[in-house]
Amino acid sequence: MKAKTAVLVGAIIASLHLTANCALGQEEFVGPFPSWRNVKTDYGAVGDGTADDTAAIQKAFDDLQLHKESCVLYFPAGTYRITDTVKTVRKAHTDCMGVAVLGEDPAKTVIRWDGQEGRTMVQYSAWYSRIGRLTLDGAGKAAVCLAYGPRFSTYNETADMVFQDANHGLLFGVGPDGQAENAVLRCSFLRCREAGIATNNFNSMDIWAWYCRFEDCGYGMFNGAGNFHAYQCLFLRSARADVRIVNLMVFSFVNNTSIGSKCFMDFAGGHSWGSPTSVTGNRIIEPTGDFAIRLGNGGPYLLADNVIKSKPGAAAPVVHLTWGDQVLLGNTYSMANAVKEAGRFLRIDEKMVDGSVIRVAPPAMPPAPPNLNRKVFDVAAGADGTAIQEAIDKAAQLKGRRPVVHLPKGNYKVKRTLVIPAGCDVQLVGDAAGETATVLQWAGEAGGLVLRLQGPSHATLRDFSIHAGQAGGIRVENADQPGGRIYANQLNVSGGGGKSRAGVLIDGVEQSDVELANQQGGSSSEKWVKVVGGPKLQAGEMPAGQVSIFAGATGSTDAQYTIAKGGRLLVRSVYHEMSGDAPRGILLDDTGSLTVDATRFSYKTSADVPLIEANGFKGDFALLTGLLLPVDSKHTARIDIKGDGGKCNLLCMANIFWANEAGVNADKVFRNLAQPPGQAGFALCNINSGLKGNVKNGFDILENRGKFDDAFVRKMLQPLREGRIWLPQAAVDGATGVQFHRVICITGKDGVGVEFRAGE
Repeated sequence: MKAKTAVLVGAIIASLHLTANCALGQEEFVGPFPSWRNVKTDYGAVGDGTADDTAAIQKAFDDLQLHKESCVLYFPAGTYRITDTVKTVRKAHTDCMGVAVLGEDPAKTVIRWDGQEGRTMVQYSAWYSRIGRLTLDGAGKAAVCLAYGPRFSTYNETADMVFQDANHGLLFGVGPDGQAENAVLRCSFLRCREAGIATNNFNSMDIWAWYCRFEDCGYGMFNGAGNFHAYQCLFLRSARADVRIVNLMVFSFVNNTSIGSKCFMDFAGGHSWGSPTSVTGNRIIEPTGDFAIRLGNGGPYLLADNVIKSKPGAAAPVVHLTWGDQVLLGNTYSMANAVKEAGRFLRIDEKMVDGSVIRVAPPAMPPAPPNLNRKVFDVAAGADGTAIQEAIDKAAQLKGRRPVVHLPKGNYKVKRTLVIPAGCDVQLVGDAAGETATVLQWAGEAGGLVLRLQGPSHATLRDFSIHAGQAGGIRVENADQPGGRIYANQLNVSGGGGKSRAGVLIDGVEQSDVELANQQGGSSSEKWVKVVGGPKLQAGEMPAGQVSIFAGATGSTDAQYTIAKGGRLLVRSVYHEMSGDAPRGILLDDTGSLTVDATRFSYKTSADVPLIEANGFKGDFALLTGLLLPVDSKHTARIDIKGDGGKCNLLCMANIFWANEAGVNADKVFRNLAQPPGQAGFALCNINSGLKGNVKNGFDILENRGKFDDAFVRKMLQPLREGRIWLPQAAVDGATGVQFHRVICITGKDGVGVEFRAGE
């Protein structure tokens, strides 16, 4: 394809971080609770910076591994000197499951290395767990501050940590097993000589870094194997690169800021395959090296709305394209001829401005959530639903004071629906999410509901699991108001004992924003996420609300995303891993808008059923920088448009189709069979193959198909470019303001895990 360039010179901008909401958030820390173990009072650690606390901490870790009486280990303020690696060890299935290691405050709670040079400080083999609010100080001698492994782990959180003065801050993968689905939140990586975050195992995937600070590191993030994603992070003065990628997978880098680093992203390498990567909304200020971004494999790459201010006197191009495929849209540069063109590319609305108008100040980063010492209503461990409801009712009387109803580690039998009244800002908090920690177990009749939030609700749910059986899990009612916000971080929804009807159902919510971050689950469900529009969307209006999924991982449900009655959904950075024989990942047969970016589909594909199907669909669907990978199948994934295509707009751009068969071409993977045909474009996609001799060097381009001019590309990428990323804020009176943090919900046949409804 002949490259098309549209350069608009002279546009004046201060910043293109238009999609980022920089409010610092309203999340808070609650605890410690009596059910937690204290490393000082229970194990004899001193924490004065002089005494050797290694043995005391190791004893605490040994007990945590078995979590018989407690699943949370608490470090009060202090400096804990260690001289040898402290570690948890997993042998049995439930060892170190659903546990937490938490400090009082990372500014006041320090574990400092005083052992041999080149050793690891903390080795953490845990899953369905979290660790946070600590500073791990390598004192210039430690090799690794925190290493996950050696056993495989998933659904972990590393939050509000400081990693400093070591070779590596956070290492994912020691030993043969990977470390997947880890949310790294609000962490700081200071003076990590090799890398702040490093992945070194092919199964160390879905590492999601959010609002992290990387300062004076060799690499901010280094990928030797596996993959990661970075959202809204700050990189300062990285000596080699902010992001260095060696392995091939799916990556995304969204709304990050780089100041004074050698370069922002270095993806150079000798790969003959591709790696779909989305790089959008980043601000790169005066890289000290020869380039800001270097691409080095077949891609495809999407570079959109990035702002690059070159160092004074720079003359060489700051973006080096690759020999493969790339789309550049709406990027802004402070110099002419900023792109070294190569390969097959599309450039739309590229701009040059004077560097003086580009904002150079770093963004404000959210601090560790404060402990505001809320009133706590402690429920006895293992009490019934009546006791929980009594505590909720008492807490509800303290409206405006965010009281805490605490559920210690235990199994709680619930026979009647628990109700949190409208307007109540109670925080319902367990010790940890996981089958061995805090579990609400439905014991009522089939078809019931475990937890109901009457609306508009200001409640917060945190660190517990619901096993709903044949009932529904959680319903948030009357959740649709201007200014309403629903935030869920690490919400995990799955079926059990038969396929659930849906993991998450968003019904009629079109004015409130719904943000699902690090969303997980999906297996044994007919639908992972279903979005149904309300009256405004059904009437063709565009209300202010947005439904979005930013990062996540699932099993292979019958339909990952379903939209109906004008519903709109934006999805980014998700890995759909095969967990069953479902051959179809997406079925669009109603009306609405769906945009999917930087997402992997690993499915048992079929010759008879397409992976993605639009059948009589009326609306917009864009699939960008995806990896479509057959598992246990020779059939290449394909996209079919069927039925009446008169109102179907579809763009498949910058995707990889993996082939386990010969003879794959564009017409095999993309079929516009609709009558009349849909308005559809197939652009800058390619094919990878591990089948020897199937494709030359394992890589080939796929010819473009359909119609896609610049206006069509702009239209189809508009939801991605305008997608809002925000943190929890103080709830607006009369509007929904709900938070979920690490909540698991397992429902049985025909149940719905979590519902957000406009009505009651």
